[in-house]
Amino acid sequence: MIRFLILCVVFFLLYLGFSAITEYDSSLEVSLLGYQLETTMFTSSAVFIAAQLILMIVLKFIFLVFDIPTLLKKKWHKRKLVKVNKRLLNSLAQLLMGNRQQSLKITNSLVSDLDDDNKDVANLLLSETETGFDKRISYLRNLIDKKHYSVYAAKELAKIFYQNNHHKQAEECALKGFNEDDTDTELMLILIRVYSSLNLWPKLVFIVSKLQRADVELLEKHSTEIAGYYYAAAKFYLQSGADSDAIKYLESALELKPDYVEALSLFAELSNNVGNTASTLKVLKAAFAAKPCFEIARMFADNSKSSEDVIYGMLAGIADPSKYPALFLAMAAYLGLIEKIKTIKEPKLITHDN
Repeated sequence: MIRFLILCVVFFLLYLGFSAITEYDSSLEVSLLGYQLETTMFTSSAVFIAAQLILMIVLKFIFLVFDIPTLLKKKWHKRKLVKVNKRLLNSLAQLLMGNRQQSLKITNSLVSDLDDDNKDVANLLLSETETGFDKRISYLRNLIDKKHYSVYAAKELAKIFYQNNHHKQAEECALKGFNEDDTDTELMLILIRVYSSLNLWPKLVFIVSKLQRADVELLEKHSTEIAGYYYAAAKFYLQSGADSDAIKYLESALELKPDYVEALSLFAELSNNVGNTASTLKVLKAAFAAKPCFEIARMFADNSKSSEDVIYGMLAGIADPSKYPALFLAMAAYLGLIEKIKTIKEPKLITHDN
C-alpha cells in the first residue's frame, strides 16, 4: 500500500512538472530532406536525450560482445588462481605437519602455474623443504631482494653459510639482514658467531653490546657461549703480544660467566704478571661467590699472600661451610688446617654416635 502511494505521488509530481514545462515551451520548426517538421523545444530535447540513452546502451552491448573473450579469460584465471592458492596452503600444511617430502612434491608441481607473488611463497616453501645446499641457496637468493622476505632470506642464508664454514658469505648475508632490521636478535647471534670465526673481535664486542641493549635475558641465556668467544679473543691477542687487550677480553668473559675456570686461570696469570694481585683476588672472590668450588678456592689461595687461616676465613665469609662441607674439608686439607678439619668432621661423628 505504501509503495502504491509513493508511486502515485511520483507520477503526480511528474505530471505537475511536465505541465509547468509546457507553459514555457516554444514551438520549433525543422526542415529535413524537404519536409517541414513542427515540434516543440521540450519534445525535441526529450527525443534527443532518449536517442543518446539508446545509443549508449547499444554501444555498451557491442563492447560487451567484444569483451566476452577477455572476461572469460579473467574468470578462468581467477578460478585457476584459487586452485593454486588452495594447493599452496596444502603444501604449507604438509610442511607444518612434518611431511616435508609431500610438501616438496606439491610445491614443485605448482611452479609453472604461479604468478610472481605466489612464486615468492613457493620459493619460501622450497627453501624449507629442500635438503640440498645448492638448491636451498638458490631458492633463498630468489627472495633476498623481495620486500617482505629479504630479512628472513638473509638470515637463513647466513645460517646455512655459517654451518658450512663459508664465514665471509655468512657475514655478508647477516649484515644485509641486520642493515634492514637492526633489532633482530637472532641476526645478532649469527653475527657474533661469524665474527668469532673470522677473529673480528671489535665487531663482536659491538654486536654483543647491541644484544645487551636489545634483550638482556637472551644474552644471559647465551652467556656461556659468548664468554667462550671472549676467551678465544683473549688468547688471540695474547699470541699477538697484546696482553692488555687480552686482559680486557678476559674481564668481559668473566662478567658474563664469573666461574669460567679457564678464563680465571689466564686472567690471574696475566694480572699477576703486571703486579695487579688485588684485581685477581677481587675477580676470584666474585667467581667463588657465583660458584663455590675447589678449583676457584684453590686459585684464590694460591694467589693470596695472606695466611692460611685468613684465606680460609675469607672463603668461609663468602660461602657457608655448613652448606659445602666437602668443599671446605678439601680446602682445610689443602691449606694444612688440621683444626678446621676436625671442626668440619665433628658434627658427623656426633651424629654417628647418636
